[in-house]
Amino acid sequence: MQIAIPMSRPWLPYVAPMAAFLLLTSAEGWLSGGNFETDPTRYAVAYAIKIALVAAIAWVCRSTWRDLRPRPEPSSLILATLIGLGVAALWVGLDGLYPNLGAKGTRAAFNPYTLPRTARVPFLAVRFFGLVVLVPLFEELFWRSFLIRWLIHPDFETVPIGRVTLSAALITSAVFATAHPEEWLPALLTGLAWAWLLHRTRSVSACVVSHMAANLALGIYVLTTGSWKFW
Repeated sequence: MQIAIPMSRPWLPYVAPMAAFLLLTSAEGWLSGGNFETDPTRYAVAYAIKIALVAAIAWVCRSTWRDLRPRPEPSSLILATLIGLGVAALWVGLDGLYPNLGAKGTRAAFNPYTLPRTARVPFLAVRFFGLVVLVPLFEELFWRSFLIRWLIHPDFETVPIGRVTLSAALITSAVFATAHPEEWLPALLTGLAWAWLLHRTRSVSACVVSHMAANLALGIYVLTTGSWKFW
């Protein structure tokens, strides 16, 4: 099924997956019983429900996927991948070097090895699907396809994909940073890097690839080092 978007609300399919993800993330504590350390399986189930619901909403709103065409050139994919790896290095390398602006202190970190062995692999599969595929897709469609163009002109569909102004790049990066208060500095630099990549390649797909590369690198780092806070 694909929803019919009212002409007065062309922004809706861009915003809906992002809004659902944020709302369900804020509800994770309630869904998981408030303490995933004592009941990790319940948290894993809550996370899987969140990813399934957001994926379903992203599919219903797949009219936005047209913004991923045409495919970027190979050189753009290489650049996107390198920037993505650089972004991952920023998030890890800058950790602890800037003040934490999160109102609730350090974010809780979920260790999947507290799960029963039979649940661990399915959870990691869902976690990496959310981390590497789903989140980069709907976030880049929201930040780099919708919001950056909407800031240039409210009738954002008239703005060509890849057009980036300094003010739009700064505002989207600042808002992206406020959405990550505990990692605001690397988030701010990441927003600027991906705004530049969009300007350079004129491709939302390149930004999605870069986001995927960054999240995959972070996911591998987390699994190999046990730095669960970077989930």
